[in-house]
Amino acid sequence: MAKDQGYDMDFLLGYNSSSPSNYNILGESKENMNSPDQTKEGEFVNKKRNREIVTGGEGTNGKYIDSDHEMHLSIERERRKKMKDMYSSLQSLLPPRPSKGDKSTIVEAAVNYIKDLEQTREKLEKKKQEMSQCASALKQIMATSKSNEKPKVAFDRTWAASNMVMNICGDEAQISICTAHKQGIMTHIASVLHNHSIDVISATIANANGQTSMIQFHGKQASGANSAEETYKQVAAEIMPWIA
Repeated sequence: MAKDQGYDMDFLLGYNSSSPSNYNILGESKENMNSPDQTKEGEFVNKKRNREIVTGGEGTNGKYIDSDHEMHLSIERERRKKMKDMYSSLQSLLPPRPSKGDKSTIVEAAVNYIKDLEQTREKLEKKKQEMSQCASALKQIMATSKSNEKPKVAFDRTWAASNMVMNICGDEAQISICTAHKQGIMTHIASVLHNHSIDVISATIANANGQTSMIQFHGKQASGANSAEETYKQVAAEIMPWIA
């Protein structure tokens, strides 16, 4: 029995002392017990390095990120500069420059200016149409008056405005007027002629489309206090505000 126990002890001692492989296995197991912490620490270091590469611009990925960001900034700066130049150009085209230079004020002033231009264009188109109608009606009146008038007067001086033509010969004059239809215009013309002592020899009045009036009269100065030419020019000057 004692012999068997001694054998067992020798076997155990022999196993422990003569088994380096087993010792290495135990040593390796100790190293393996510490390896998870070391692995985590290595991963943390790698992540930190990667983060430094991205944020610091070191390495391929970091350079790409910085390059794209700079490109976007450059495009945005160019866009803002272009918009600023366009607003400045728009502001320079406005006749009354806005006191404020902010964008909303410039745009509002430009819109109002465009509306004013459109209204002016409409007024000019309307006036052009009226003058065209006046010219057509004047031709008809001139043709009618020529066929009806008996004595022919050779007028040697002519004075013309946008909507009035005056021919003068001695103390006589023929005045043709084209104007928009207005109440009281004939009364005013008759009053002016009377104040300057001009007798009306003949008068013709025509109305085109109810909007335009054609007036033509042949007058003669009754008294020679002033020169006929100066008198008729004064008559024309007093009539013009009513037909302008």
